[in-house]
Amino acid sequence: MVHIDGHELGIFSMCTGLYGVTSGILGKGWVKGFIHRQPVAAFSVALGILGITLPIVIPPIRRRLGMATNQYEAGLPGVVYPQVK
Repeated sequence: MVHIDGHELGIFSMCTGLYGVTSGILGKGWVKGFIHRQPVAAFSVALGILGITLPIVIPPIRRRLGMATNQYEAGLPGVVYPQVK
């Protein structure tokens, strides 16, 4: 189960709000024009979006694989701690 904390929800709502404001100012098709005119900046934005989504996606995957999740979800029930052998 994906646990979305207040911080993740705040980041997600900020990104969707910024997209809405930018679409309202620049009009339809601004994403395609941005990618074609400034590919380096568009790739940078894509990497930033990927970095924002990783803390939401990675802990459930690690939990299902049986790996440690205590660095991501220290206060939640069902946290898996590393096993020292």
